[in-house]
Amino acid sequence: MNPRTHRRTLLRAGFAALPLAAVTPAAHAAERSGKLTAAQVSSWTDAYLEAWRTKNDTAAVRLFTPDAVYEAVPGVPAQTFRGREAIGRYWRDITAGQSDMTGRHGTPVVTGNRAAVELWVTLRAPAINPDGDHWVTFLESNILLFTPDGRCRRNTEYWNLQMGRLQPPQGWGTA
Repeated sequence: MNPRTHRRTLLRAGFAALPLAAVTPAAHAAERSGKLTAAQVSSWTDAYLEAWRTKNDTAAVRLFTPDAVYEAVPGVPAQTFRGREAIGRYWRDITAGQSDMTGRHGTPVVTGNRAAVELWVTLRAPAINPDGDHWVTFLESNILLFTPDGRCRRNTEYWNLQMGRLQPPQGWGTA
């Protein structure tokens, strides 16, 4: 059945509101090519880590939609930030006492417009580790929800903080 005949059949069946693009083979191909990819998530995560490393809250908030939700600690209202202004304020506050940050990410796992990505971040944080050498390591997984334009609409962090500058184990972050 060609797309025109299919469209007429849908119209007769009462689906007049269904756009032609939704039923054509080309639309299905475009939809497939527009899907979120691991490469796109890797690029987004590289920018996220660079914003963290440079303490650039302006660059960080550009990665998010204007109405984004950022859950630094899921389920804790005081650690849930809504909108770019709140996310920027959180980033300024949380990165202020940090230095010497290095970060890497694992291979993202993508399904639809959602992604999960592991982060391994080390940094100096005297406020967190007042004793010793001040190094801390964040072992973090982020669950991300993306919009079609590549910005994040929701970031939910799950992390574990370890004192010291730890290296990831062999095979860490591979899919």
